Amino acid sequence: MADKISETIEFLTQIHKAWDGTEQRAALRARPRRSVSYDYISMQPWQSQYLRALTYSQQTQLFQIPLWHAADKINEQIYEAQAVIPISTDCIWQYRGCSHAMVWLDDSYGGTLYTLEQLGSAGVLGLNKQFDREWERGVLTVAPVAWGVLSQADKYLNYTSALSSMTLTVEILHEAQAPAFPGQYDEFHDEEVKLIWGRGLPVIYNGAELFLVPPTWSDDINASFSRLANRLDNSTGAFLYDLRSPDPTETREIQYILKGRREINNLQRFFYRCKGRLHSFYAPTWLMDVELAVDAPAGQNYLLSKWPGYWKYFGGGQRRKTLLVFHKDLSASILNVAGYTTNETGELGKIYLDAPLKQALRKSDILMISYLCRYRLDNDLMTTDYETVGIAKSSLTLAEVTE
Repeated sequence: MADKISETIEFLTQIHKAWDGTEQRAALRARPRRSVSYDYISMQPWQSQYLRALTYSQQTQLFQIPLWHAADKINEQIYEAQAVIPISTDCIWQYRGCSHAMVWLDDSYGGTLYTLEQLGSAGVLGLNKQFDREWERGVLTVAPVAWGVLSQADKYLNYTSALSSMTLTVEILHEAQAPAFPGQYDEFHDEEVKLIWGRGLPVIYNGAELFLVPPTWSDDINASFSRLANRLDNSTGAFLYDLRSPDPTETREIQYILKGRREINNLQRFFYRCKGRLHSFYAPTWLMDVELAVDAPAGQNYLLSKWPGYWKYFGGGQRRKTLLVFHKDLSASILNVAGYTTNETGELGKIYLDAPLKQALRKSDILMISYLCRYRLDNDLMTTDYETVGIAKSSLTLAEVTE
């Protein structure tokens, strides 16, 4: 039996950085590499024997493996001579690059391997042969089957002479024989999920995607800063700094708890669209960066904030010049900052906007005001850890960039 399942998707990006921290990025891999890892626990001697033999002798040979994290019950009646299988459209994404499917009954009976002739956008798998008997709904399970090769190293742990556990990692190969993938379910088409934050915002902002998947706060957000300055130090006493840019780079790691196949699929699609570290996007910091001191009426071109220090710390940089206002009615609005100063007494911050407010901002109507920053992913590798077929964890690391 498989205890833990992890799926990895990996692009490859080359990054050249200029003196001031601006970047030029190039993709070195048109299609990502994909692998799955299974933590198997063998409960019977023959299972341990099979796993040890598989990893010992199957070094570079190709073999087929079911993608159990994408398995789903067949919830419709199957008739004799039927040559199609209805599946949920939520499952289609995981069939990309796969040329076969496994119809599974149970661990005793096993399953039957079918060649996929068609992958329909309505959720239909066209098979190369017919069923030889009828099956009631909910009895059978279907899973995509991929060709793959074992990783260069595997490990196992013996608890007794008969009981053992093993981590089996398989690199999946994209198959030329796989049926055409439906265009409406490719990486550019997210499946519909309920949007809680930021309703009414555009999908694209300033030529880049607006990424609005909030952190689940199941874990802390780890953030760090990289200073864009060179320290000139000959270790003889005094030292100097050569400032390359007034803007440091903030990197933040966010963990997501994905509830349902659609959320899992959509986060993976976002990673595909970014191609790892290649393409940048906009996202809020998801922090309370600005707290209004007083309401701002419509037509006013500035905000008064409780903290007065914005002019000192953000006035000289090129970043931190866009605000995202989250309203309690779940809508959101984007405000562009023209500059920072303080009010007449110096006790409040004064944030000038590049255009007058189209609607009033009332403190009682606002959930949070965050900075809207431009990021890219800081890793070409995405790992999805499956708790069940419909619940998973994944983390993305965001690095702040100029473009």
